[in-house]
Amino acid sequence: MARVAEGMGKNYEEAVNDALGKIGLNKDEVLIELIEEPKKRIFSILESRQVKVKVTEIEKNVSNAKTKNVNEYVEKEILEITEEDANIAKEKVLKFLSEFSEKMGLTFNINSYISDNALKFDITGENAGIMIGYRGETLEALQMLASTIGNKNCKNYVRIIIDIEGYRKKRIRALEELALKRANLVVAKKKSITLEPMNPFERKAIHKALQNHPKVKTVSTGEEPYRKVVISLK
Repeated sequence: MARVAEGMGKNYEEAVNDALGKIGLNKDEVLIELIEEPKKRIFSILESRQVKVKVTEIEKNVSNAKTKNVNEYVEKEILEITEEDANIAKEKVLKFLSEFSEKMGLTFNINSYISDNALKFDITGENAGIMIGYRGETLEALQMLASTIGNKNCKNYVRIIIDIEGYRKKRIRALEELALKRANLVVAKKKSITLEPMNPFERKAIHKALQNHPKVKTVSTGEEPYRKVVISLK
């Protein structure tokens, strides 16, 4: 019987990785279905809103050609950014960020561009760092709200990523170093290690850092906001 799992995250990719971690499969071994997108709310920027997906294991008797076509269709429908959708999302997000900065009494610069099939916004400024919050919590909430607003009236889901003063890149480097050090301990002691609770962005960085490791594997366990990554031997 095909294995099925649901996953949640602050964007489509994080939700998919969450679901894949539950059943120990790769993206090319499952069919992916978008179940729920975050709905727009205006009451609190810190309110948690997530994307929900379902992944279903592809049974072995399904032809490779058919499997490839189904997954290509799903990813194109959800992830591929068209110029029309990108422009719609960009205009809405820039307006939102401009209004947000005005209300917060902040002045910052925004550089927007498309990279890795995502619409990205890099924010810099003298006081922009206060929008990062503890371990990026405020940044994650800001990104989720921007994603909800930006995707309104878009034909296909546009993955939106916001970074402030290069925080995400710095945090990813730190998490990659942590992942490799913990992986070495797992191999040396031949015992699994459970990391501290992390948000979806951080867990994704750990999974990605070790996805091609020859001796260890990773899986997420627990419930938000205490969900953790377990590193164990293959």
